Amino acid sequence: MVGERSLKKENEQLKVSQFHFDAFQPIEKKVYEYAELPGLFESMRVASDGYCEFIHNRKPFRKDVATRLISEEYLPQFWRDRFWGSFHNLLSGCWNFYIMNDVRPFDDFRLIRDLYPEATKHCYSVGLMQPYIMHKILQCQDLNFLDVDWRIHYAHFQFEQMFREDRFRTPDSAHQAIQDLHLGWIAFSPTPVRPRHDVSPATLCRLNQQECMDHLQKYQTNRAKLESITWNLSALHNADFRAHAGMPVIYLSNAIEELYTSRQQFDQLLGKVAASIGPEGRALFAYHAAGTDEIGLYLLTRAPARDSDADQSAGQSQTNYPDYSIETVCRDRYHRANTGQLLEYTTYFEKISVTAAPRDCKSLINKISE
Repeated sequence: MVGERSLKKENEQLKVSQFHFDAFQPIEKKVYEYAELPGLFESMRVASDGYCEFIHNRKPFRKDVATRLISEEYLPQFWRDRFWGSFHNLLSGCWNFYIMNDVRPFDDFRLIRDLYPEATKHCYSVGLMQPYIMHKILQCQDLNFLDVDWRIHYAHFQFEQMFREDRFRTPDSAHQAIQDLHLGWIAFSPTPVRPRHDVSPATLCRLNQQECMDHLQKYQTNRAKLESITWNLSALHNADFRAHAGMPVIYLSNAIEELYTSRQQFDQLLGKVAASIGPEGRALFAYHAAGTDEIGLYLLTRAPARDSDADQSAGQSQTNYPDYSIETVCRDRYHRANTGQLLEYTTYFEKISVTAAPRDCKSLINKISE
């Protein structure tokens, strides 16, 4: 029946990294409950829109307006790194990647479902559309949004409000609902960048737009099965990975490429995930090459328990993670699609995987059915 859900607002939280807490003036807490999010996001939106006017050369710079968003201590690094498409422009909400350019991530999740049908899955995902597709296919126990860009989380919160109002019941209502999303300062927008853009399926998915919309409709029903939702406003390596007995499944898209994640941060990410599972527990990472359908699945297995584990975990520091190994479940050959020529590359996973000659994922995907 409409309105009867197991997912309660008290099981939804936003968790903020130390960097975001220190850098952004409107952020006053490390953890926000669901009821507090409308006020936070509106404060962030107003302050960010004022700053983005400077970034996009709409108005002359004013420090008093900029520091409504960014703390005075952090403003120099943001302002120095304000060139087109910069990382700090993304952090400030002035250059936002709402559109899903991963080609057919539906197939990634179907493959994971078929390879690990019995595992209780704790789902973590970057991106705007991918988490909803992920839960619809994997039937996650809990869903965790990962992003350094606060506006992506603001979009997730708007979606969540709409799902609570059952606005995705039919194709027509779904298309009407997304038009009410407040999405601003869109990266690579086909129209002039502005504080609020018109939204259509093409705003959310570069390809397979009807399939994207179908998954939003199906998530409307399946979200009731979630036990909790957590927004992680943080870099991947600073996200909160709670301890549990199931299998974490972390959808990375291409966020572990060197442009976004250093080797040290990558190691920290794996260590934190390993620490969230018990001895001999497993976690799965899904990588997706940008703008392509090339993917890789990597399985982390924590080492068996040792006599010293109890003492170690009691005083565990950020750099004192449990031992683990990485194997490649499958991997396609990755190519950069935006260089003018298809240049093959590898990821950090290839440097540490114990699998010498992995099978390709495409052949496995071709064998699965809906």
